[in-house]
Amino acid sequence: MSKTEFGIRAGRTAWTRRRRYIAGRPVRRGWTSSVARVSALGIAPLLVVGAAGMAVHLRSAEPEIRESVASDTPFTLSGHGNGHGRGMGQWGAYGYAKDQGWAAERILAHYYGGTTLGTLADAQISVRLQGRDDQTLDVYSAVGAVVAGKPVGPGEAVHLTPTAGGGANVVVTRGCAGEVLWQDVTDHPWVDPVDLGPDRPPNEHLTFCAGDTPYRGALGVALDGAAVRTVNVLGMEDYLLGVVPVEAKAEWTDTGGAEALRAQAVAARSYAAAESREAYARTCDTQSCQVYGGSAVEDPRTTDAVRSTQGMILVKDNKAVAAEFSSSTGGFTAGGEFPAVEDQGDTASPHHDWAVTLTAGDIATAFGVGELHTFEVVTRNNFGVDGGRVTGVKVVGSAGTTEATGAQARAKLKLKSDWFTVGEGVGIPGEPSVPGEPDPSLADDDTVGTNPGSPIAEKYKELGGVNSTLGAPVGPEMMLPSEAGKFRMYQNGTIIWTEKLGAQVIDASVLRDWIPTGGS
Repeated sequence: MSKTEFGIRAGRTAWTRRRRYIAGRPVRRGWTSSVARVSALGIAPLLVVGAAGMAVHLRSAEPEIRESVASDTPFTLSGHGNGHGRGMGQWGAYGYAKDQGWAAERILAHYYGGTTLGTLADAQISVRLQGRDDQTLDVYSAVGAVVAGKPVGPGEAVHLTPTAGGGANVVVTRGCAGEVLWQDVTDHPWVDPVDLGPDRPPNEHLTFCAGDTPYRGALGVALDGAAVRTVNVLGMEDYLLGVVPVEAKAEWTDTGGAEALRAQAVAARSYAAAESREAYARTCDTQSCQVYGGSAVEDPRTTDAVRSTQGMILVKDNKAVAAEFSSSTGGFTAGGEFPAVEDQGDTASPHHDWAVTLTAGDIATAFGVGELHTFEVVTRNNFGVDGGRVTGVKVVGSAGTTEATGAQARAKLKLKSDWFTVGEGVGIPGEPSVPGEPDPSLADDDTVGTNPGSPIAEKYKELGGVNSTLGAPVGPEMMLPSEAGKFRMYQNGTIIWTEKLGAQVIDASVLRDWIPTGGS
C-alpha cells in the first residue's frame, strides 16, 4: 500500500496517510468541498490507525453527535479489473498472447499455479438450461428425432412434461402448434437426435419452438422438487463449442490472440469436468457456472481452439481443477485456490482501470442503513496497488451499522470488481497533496501533469500547467463511460477530451453528467 507524507498548513501537523477511506462528513447540507466543511465547522481531524490502514474520523470537544452526509454528496469509486479476479484473466491472456507471443500452455501455467496439464477421457456433461426453468420442453428437428423409443418426423414437435418417478408425458404435434399426432408416457424423459454421435451437422440439432434456438445432443426434463427443469446432455467437446465463443472473443484470433482462446478452451473444459451441481445436471448455462449458448453461437475460430486442445484439462492431485476465470484482473489476480500473480497482460483490457460516481444516498440505500454517516474500507488482500482488493467494508447510517465483504459491496454497489478506492467528490481518489502545492506522484515527466502526446496534457500545458488557474492535478487521466473519451481532475477544474469536443476545460458539475451515478 503506497504512502505519501503531507502536512496541513494550519498548525503544520504532518502524518502518513494510507489509502483507506471513510466516506462521510457530519454535514446535512448539499455538497461542498471537504476543506470548506472542516474550516466552516472549526473541527480538527483526528487520525485513528487500524490494522488495515488509516481512517479519518472527526471529533470536537463536545460529545460525539453523528450527523448524516447529504444524500446528494458525490463519491467517486475508482478501481481495477472486471470480475472476481480469481484464476485466469481473459483480457490478460489475450494481452500475453498478442503482445508477448505466449502459447496457451504458458498462459495457463502463469495463472493456475500448482496445476499440471492432464487428459480427460471422452465424457458427457449434463447442463441445466436455466432460462427454461418451469417450462415444458417443446422441440423439433429438421431431420426428425426419437422420443419414447419412437421416431418423430422432420418438423414434428415433441412436448415433454416431467412426471414423478423420473418419467414424462409425451405429446407429438404437427409443427410446434399444430394438431396432435400421438401421445404417450415414457420412463425415458429425453428427446434424442437421430444420431447421438459427436460433432453432428446443424440439421440434426434439436431446436426449441420458443426462439428457434438449436442445441447439440439430447434434451430432456426433470423435477427439482415440484419445479420443472430442462437439461441438455451432450459430449464435452460439443458442449465447449457453445461455451468458448460466449466466454471469450472469437475475434481475438484476428489480432494475434488465438492462443488466448486455446487457453480459454482448456480452462473451460477443466472447470466443467470438476463441476457437480445437481443430481439431474452437473452444471448450468449461466455465469453461476459458465455461460453456454448452444450451437447457434458457435464460431469457426473458437471451434479451432476447442479441437486443437481436445481432452486437455488442468489437474491437481490427479483431479480436474475448477479453473475459474474472469474478464479482467486489473493487473493482479485475487489469489485463493491459485496463487496471486501480477497480470501484465491485462493492460490490454478496457476495464483495466475504471471510475464510477455514486452519491451518499446511493450507498446508504444499497446497504439499507438509512442516512449515511460513514462508508469505510476496513481490510484489503494486499495484492497489487492501492492495498489490493477490498475484503471488508463497514457502513454506518442513521438506521444502523452493517459490515460486508468486498464481493458483497461490489454486488450491492454494482461495481466492476471488488478492487476499488473511494474519494469524496467527482474525481479520482488518491494520495492528497498540500493545498496549493503540486503532487509529485502525479508527474508524468519533468513537468507535473504532462503526458506527451495526450490532448489533455497539451491543453493543460497551453493554459500554463501548474501555474494556470487549474492548479495541480489531483488524479491521473481516466476513461469516460463506454470509452467515450478521457478526463483529468485538477485542483480548480477538469479537462475533458472527446473526439467531437477535443480538449475542453469544464466545471466538475458538468463531469458528473458524464459519469453515471449507478454502478458499472
